Amino acid sequence: MKAKLSAFHVGAFLLFALISCKKDVKENNAPAGDNTAVVKPATEAAWQLVWSDEFNGTGVDGSKWQFETGPNTSNNEKQYYQAANAAVTNGNLVITARKQTVNGWPYTSARLNTAGRFTTRYGRVEARIKLASGQGLWPAFWMLGNNIGDVGWPKCGEIDIMEQVNTSNTIYGTIHWDASGYVHYGGTTTTSFTDYHVYAVEWDASSIRWFVDGNQYWTANIQNNINSTEEFHNPFFIILNLAVGGNFPGQTVDESKLPASMYVDYVRVFAMTSGGGAPIGSTITLKGINNAFVSGENGAQPMTCNRATAQAWEQFVVEDAGGGKVALKSQGKYVSSENGAQPITCNRTTVGDWEKFDWIANTDGSISLRGNNGRYISSENGTQPMTCNRTTVSGWEAFRI
Repeated sequence: MKAKLSAFHVGAFLLFALISCKKDVKENNAPAGDNTAVVKPATEAAWQLVWSDEFNGTGVDGSKWQFETGPNTSNNEKQYYQAANAAVTNGNLVITARKQTVNGWPYTSARLNTAGRFTTRYGRVEARIKLASGQGLWPAFWMLGNNIGDVGWPKCGEIDIMEQVNTSNTIYGTIHWDASGYVHYGGTTTTSFTDYHVYAVEWDASSIRWFVDGNQYWTANIQNNINSTEEFHNPFFIILNLAVGGNFPGQTVDESKLPASMYVDYVRVFAMTSGGGAPIGSTITLKGINNAFVSGENGAQPMTCNRATAQAWEQFVVEDAGGGKVALKSQGKYVSSENGAQPITCNRTTVGDWEKFDWIANTDGSISLRGNNGRYISSENGTQPMTCNRTTVSGWEAFRI
């Protein structure tokens, strides 16, 4: 069946998205056998924590999350989403569904996402969550392709890390995508969902694997874009929500169970690291010793390290360039060392030798980038365009992620 559609604002770094989605059918719906090919488990890889929210503050961190507000009608949900239904208390994000009428909707709840704040391509995405039990409840921990505002759903792709409905102890893990029409594929496991459990996916260029408490229960093969799964090789953002009613849980709501809460102890994202420890697939920012951020300048001029805040031009996706090297991509273009002959740029459409870098982990926790010319990128302390012509690493050649 068709997924739900609703409008939401995707933040300062993105366009207004036209479509948000959530499916309502759970049976497998991909060509038999094609998506279950045996692949090398990513648990053999090394992992590096690249983003997290431990919810140890006193409120939702607006630098990490934004709220979606309003109803979500096309999946026939019955709640009105609002920020007031989310709180941070006792080390948990608490999303609470209530019997409360707002703008004509009989229930309220909350839905948060990291669009415009954080995305990842590949890695391990996990959360420790405790759920409520009640007819009509539909909690979810999931991800959408960051290009949803441009291509819509399902072409953006969707990865459901955890879904549960009503009073059932079944946990669902599913992907949704476009293959000349809407397709979905997934599996289930069971657990005591009213206790805390760690729900996770491990995602690489070969497959997506679902886990509960470290136990793998399902695999989807995405290697070489099999079955038109190219959506799952792009950056995704994270979503947490608790729906009330809808096509999946049904329209009957046990109001005696309200208010009901979903407790999230933490959300953590780990990147698979290359030999040098680079967080392949992650979106990062780089901060120089001058405490300013590196900017790709949208490829219109040489790169600088003088921005006080990190917005779209200051975000870079770390890609595997082969041979233990990495490439950095911002706004669809790659950083080039310019072979050290002139200031570095971020305007290349493909990766050649000048766009390949060694990721150097320094002993103080900073990193340095060495070009194919054997020289290091320098921030130039933010006083002039950046270069890749330094023979040694000192303060200007070290960056914090």
